[in-house]
Amino acid sequence: MPCLRTVAAICCLSCHRRVLQPSPYCSLCGQRLLPNFAAESLHIHNYIGTSRFSVLGPKVVQDLETGLFWQRGGAPKPRSHWEAPAYIEELNRGAWESRRDWRLPTLPELASLFSREKNAQGLYIDPAFDSRLPFCWSATASLAGGAYGMLFYPGSIQAQSRDMRAFVRAVAGESRGLPDFQPSPELLARGRSLLQRHGDRRVPKRSEVEGFLRDGGFFSEVMLADGLQLYFLPTEEFLLALIRLFRHLGVTRVVEVGAGEGFMAAALAQRGFPVVATDLEAMPGAPYGVPVHRASHLEAVAAFRPELVFWCWPPLGSRAPQELLLAPGLKYYLDVGDGGFATGAPGLVPQFRGRYLPTLSRLGYTRLDAGPFRHNRCFLFRKVF
Repeated sequence: MPCLRTVAAICCLSCHRRVLQPSPYCSLCGQRLLPNFAAESLHIHNYIGTSRFSVLGPKVVQDLETGLFWQRGGAPKPRSHWEAPAYIEELNRGAWESRRDWRLPTLPELASLFSREKNAQGLYIDPAFDSRLPFCWSATASLAGGAYGMLFYPGSIQAQSRDMRAFVRAVAGESRGLPDFQPSPELLARGRSLLQRHGDRRVPKRSEVEGFLRDGGFFSEVMLADGLQLYFLPTEEFLLALIRLFRHLGVTRVVEVGAGEGFMAAALAQRGFPVVATDLEAMPGAPYGVPVHRASHLEAVAAFRPELVFWCWPPLGSRAPQELLLAPGLKYYLDVGDGGFATGAPGLVPQFRGRYLPTLSRLGYTRLDAGPFRHNRCFLFRKVF
């Protein structure tokens, strides 16, 4: 099946510095580079360029490469996938812009709109389009009963429940050069075996994850099919690199906050480095064999007096990471997130001089399995007061 991503590095997410060398990290600021993931094997990478779109008035844009006609905007408000056909029917019934062939775009058609750089509003789509539609539905159904959509920020493809509300941007005409895309039952089964074994989460090897993504798999499809709420996907190599980091820093008292059911703590213990797992909403029992103590981040520091605290996917906009860095007795704080799309505290890195860890970052994955936020971004903070 065709794959919807490539790894051609284009632009730094943080400083927007262009690079010519095929490096996955910006040599200026150390941040991950923005890949043009929009389908080398779908042959749509040739369509990403300048002067590609012709504005045919206030409402329609023509793609001169694919031959498609697009709405500049779209539905005035987000709607479920179930409700999308009614909007399309309304356009055709009224011969919107003198056409009656409006439809939902296929996933390759929608992904072809991905731009190499952000527009002024922060979306990865050409300025010819209205930027008030960050997430748009496609007509491509997922095997889990949902549908695929395109996130123009942060630039990713996701399988979502049809009940989720997203925007509709209609397309008309027949496309040139964009092959079909059909989700693969074999890939779905393979993705399930990567993430779970006998109903429990497992830790895959990096080569397994890369092979799955390279072959066109989507973890969002797997999570939708199995009802999983996973955001951080560690690999075997990530865990071993994390243990090496702890030993390099000379720390022995380590606490994980936001530990959930204790999966990460159990995986580290199985590899010879036990840590204390804590969570504000910890439930009784130990599904993975490691107890999770019910405590807030500050209560955890006070109770266990760790040298290092790590947190995988802290809530977006939370002040808890800053509070940890101001807590007495703590030496290090390790933040594992996605770079600011759905997790983390804005301004934490410049305020506390976080050190970006590129090796550790590229060994872990997020649920955004295409685009610039595919890998985690790990920052180590060392207290200097």
